[in-house]
Amino acid sequence: MTRLDDYRSALLATYPDLSDAELVQALDAGGPGFASFIVDHGLGPLWHERTERDEFRESRLLAEALYAAQEHALGEIDVVLNDAGVAYAVIKGAASRLLLHENPAIRACHDIDLLVHPEDRVRTATALVEAGFTAVSDALNISHELLLSRSIVDIDLHWGLLRAGRLRRDCVADMLSRRRRECNTWMLDAEDAFFVLLVHPAFAKHLAGWNMGLHRVADIVSWLLTRSFDWHTVRDRLQQNGVQTAAWTTLRWVELLTAPNALPGPDTMLSDLRPGRWRRAWLDRWLRNDYSERTSAAHWARLLGFSVFLHDTPNDSLRAFVGRYRARRRSATDLAAFRELFDQ
Repeated sequence: MTRLDDYRSALLATYPDLSDAELVQALDAGGPGFASFIVDHGLGPLWHERTERDEFRESRLLAEALYAAQEHALGEIDVVLNDAGVAYAVIKGAASRLLLHENPAIRACHDIDLLVHPEDRVRTATALVEAGFTAVSDALNISHELLLSRSIVDIDLHWGLLRAGRLRRDCVADMLSRRRRECNTWMLDAEDAFFVLLVHPAFAKHLAGWNMGLHRVADIVSWLLTRSFDWHTVRDRLQQNGVQTAAWTTLRWVELLTAPNALPGPDTMLSDLRPGRWRRAWLDRWLRNDYSERTSAAHWARLLGFSVFLHDTPNDSLRAFVGRYRARRRSATDLAAFRELFDQ
């Protein structure tokens, strides 16, 4: 079996039409290390929900405990930021689990991702520090996000979806203007949420098996199976930001890992987004050979061999490199904006 076969087998618990007995059979066929592989790739709680096997019990208990702490924190965050007059949205896994699962705790989620306007970043961080969180200095990512921690709860505060330059324009204001109140919290609208599901893991996680985890692939599978959204709107927003290729690559990764199980939608989406012949062939080869995982210790190899091809045009790729350079040059200034919080 190839590594892609392992990924496919681990994702079987995502499909509601597969019986629990079939999942147990697949688990036993995977060998003695397969349960650990599933847990390591973020699907342990889901497999425990479906099979109740002891191998997944610890991961389920940890996920339940973390979820309880995070949900309590989300309630506090909502009050604190509303009182501070900050428009925010919960994004990525912490939002998806509430929408996709009857029991959200079975979706492993290690932190809470919040999106705010860039001009609100310091005010938001200050309000969270006053609520008991500690700001963590990180020069590498300070251009677009800040980590805040309290006990077992981590918050990734974002004022940019990605590092500056990845997108053609700053779309945070537009996304926050379209936010919706669901599950007692603020979230992105369905189209923006799916945009993030497709674009963020391509650039931030390189679609690497362990780095991305299979729980994020499962999010997309569940979204396609259960959620309603306007695909044409999503496609237009991808085109406007020069990241149709990134979204195509993520969907192609999902298609590879869900074969031979057919999902509604990907064929049309892939056709609408597909890049040119040579770029498509290279990205497909990269995915089929799991190069992102195999180059996990060589970051520049992934940037030059993969990330540069995720942009729609050479100008988009150049803008991303310039943005990365400028972010490095600006890191000291960006850190200085939060200096008083780091000292607390």
